[in-house]
Amino acid sequence: MSWTDDANFSWPPRVQVAGVSSLAEAMFCRAAGVDALGFTLGLPEGIHDGLTPEKTRRIIGRLPQDVLPVLITYLDDAIEARRLTVRIGAAAIQFHGGIKDEQAGIFRAMCPGIRTIGRVTVSGPQALDEAARFRLPLWDAIILDSLDPSTGRKGATGHVHDWSLSRQIVEASPIPVILAGGLNPENVTRAIREVRPHGVDAHTGLEEADGARSLDKIQAFALAARAAFGLPAHPGSPCPLT
Repeated sequence: MSWTDDANFSWPPRVQVAGVSSLAEAMFCRAAGVDALGFTLGLPEGIHDGLTPEKTRRIIGRLPQDVLPVLITYLDDAIEARRLTVRIGAAAIQFHGGIKDEQAGIFRAMCPGIRTIGRVTVSGPQALDEAARFRLPLWDAIILDSLDPSTGRKGATGHVHDWSLSRQIVEASPIPVILAGGLNPENVTRAIREVRPHGVDAHTGLEEADGARSLDKIQAFALAARAAFGLPAHPGSPCPLT
């Protein structure tokens, strides 16, 4: 059984952690109750945390089948995106840098079993119109992220955006919505209650000041998110990384 061949799996996953770069971290996340892991490849600034396609493929190959591996990429060419998706064994792809509808259609035709996630940057009311273009059959979900106005960076900014706009997108969207943007263990409960997304995603909010991943924050984030969604605590018992 896997995410791509069982229609009974909930889509999208409820709790995602992005920026995973090792098998030990991936297994810790899974034990904590995280049900989707984001692997960042094909980024404009190069390799992230030493993560290569080969390393990602090895990690995904060891994951339990109840964890959804998501490729997070800035690739905007369908053929290149397909090649990388197949190479690492991802079950979903998040086109975080954007992709034209024509290319998205080509990707869908080549990879009908791979879930597609589009990104919407919530930096003002225009996000409502941007979100409206994401719908089936090209898109399976959208993720709402934030903009860093000082750098122009979209995603992994640590900034929270206007959740009232996100709530409007959730209410209007014909496909599920994942909320991201500055989420952490302290605010994820309020975010879920105010926005009512189908799932949540965190990256920088689970790091220490020096950029190191915090296992305590991952576990606290997963527990808080699952509780806010009305889900039971995961039966796993995370162990410290060595």
